[in-house]
Amino acid sequence: MCWRLKLHRITGWLLLAISATELTLMNNEALGQKVAEKTAHGLTCNLDGIPAQERARYTELFESLCHAIRDKRELPDGYALLLDPAQFSMDQALEWTKLEQECCPFLETQVRWDIENGPVWLDLKGPEGVKDFILDEFKLR
Repeated sequence: MCWRLKLHRITGWLLLAISATELTLMNNEALGQKVAEKTAHGLTCNLDGIPAQERARYTELFESLCHAIRDKRELPDGYALLLDPAQFSMDQALEWTKLEQECCPFLETQVRWDIENGPVWLDLKGPEGVKDFILDEFKLR
């Protein structure tokens, strides 16, 4: 096979691959899908990570969580949030952390009780930039 025919075939495959990629991107835009979005802090959230049927529940849990925060403690790589258990139960905290991991996999979450039925804490940790992300998302500034 001559080199011109080989070049023509390679060029054809490249054009086909580029066209397929453009169609996929246009289709996602037409459907209103956002697969990932960088936060102002350089962290990547998967906005479609939370299934559509669970997004309303996630929003409800997040709003309840924000209202239940009584205090915060700075950690080397994040924050520990003191929660009012009368406003946000341990079950709700665990449900929220499961959904949050679908959206923000860079965020390490841990729900813990202090000894002898002490207060409930939600630890949020992660890579560089996560502290500002937490302060902004939870309106803790």
